[in-house]
Amino acid sequence: MAHRVSFLAVSFTLLTSVCFAQFAGLPQIHPRDNDFSQRSGHGTTTFDGTVVNAMTSKPVSNARVELRDANGNVVSSAYTDVGGGFNFGTVPQGLYRLVTLLGVSQVDQEVDASAFSTSVSVRMDVNNTPQAGNSGNTVSVAQYKIPEKARNEFQKAQQASAKLKLADARKHVGRALELDPNYADALTLRAILNLSTNIQGAVADLQKAIQSDGNYALAYTVLGSALNMQAKFDQALHTLERGESLAPDSWQTYFEMARSYVGKSDYQSALRAVDRAQSLISGEYPAILLIRAEAHLGLGLYNNAMSELQTYLQKYPSGPNTAVAQKMLQQTRDLMAKK
Repeated sequence: MAHRVSFLAVSFTLLTSVCFAQFAGLPQIHPRDNDFSQRSGHGTTTFDGTVVNAMTSKPVSNARVELRDANGNVVSSAYTDVGGGFNFGTVPQGLYRLVTLLGVSQVDQEVDASAFSTSVSVRMDVNNTPQAGNSGNTVSVAQYKIPEKARNEFQKAQQASAKLKLADARKHVGRALELDPNYADALTLRAILNLSTNIQGAVADLQKAIQSDGNYALAYTVLGSALNMQAKFDQALHTLERGESLAPDSWQTYFEMARSYVGKSDYQSALRAVDRAQSLISGEYPAILLIRAEAHLGLGLYNNAMSELQTYLQKYPSGPNTAVAQKMLQQTRDLMAKK
């Protein structure tokens, strides 16, 4: 088993953060056949809406609203104001999922944002919802009141990272956190930006983000990735399970679960998790082939592992993880020769 452990250390290091890159605008391997951009219009739409109590029709303030694309990635997020309103500004036209969260309540609906302007109304079953003017009785309520200047800086950080201007992204996310040190979105973005260079700092940011907003699914998933980097696989799984409960359609969560299971040598569970991740993607995510190959290799299914690796190298002969695939393929051949 020693050869597996030494190889996994290399593999997990090189795969770290790849499935979170889109959140920070970092270089990444994109799904080849993701048809979201094709289904999106060439234009943009202004997107806003309101959230009301389904029983009383009164506005619901302090609810978190997330706009997610076809892969479950968060395109934009906002919190409702005292009138129940939210505004995502301008986003690309296309099909989205709108997820509204408040405490244990959640509403999930599909929205076709193909017009010049999109406005939606969300009816939410709410229990014990803090109303405008009340302080509330949970820690996360404070996170719903992020200063506008902090939100603006966070948006600038997102825009900069999308253009790969990482120094600017760090500058703006730092300013957002100066204005509100408990801004969960900004803490998580900073962690993503720093995962490969400052793992301890990233973990601290993610833990603080979760403490600030216990319903922010992305923070749990990124923390799971960071724990995988540190080979803390049991802790990673516990964290990822919480993220799964908050966002059950997030393929990144299942991808990280698969990495955790491989690290624990639970290869059957790894295959189930990676298959679930694949089922949530419209197309193909290259790193999934590598995780699946590792699981097959661990199970002694060398032909299956070789098939996955040959497929990867055929499709991505010069990708960022090509060296990993080549190393795994040689290892598989060596093991087959010893049979």
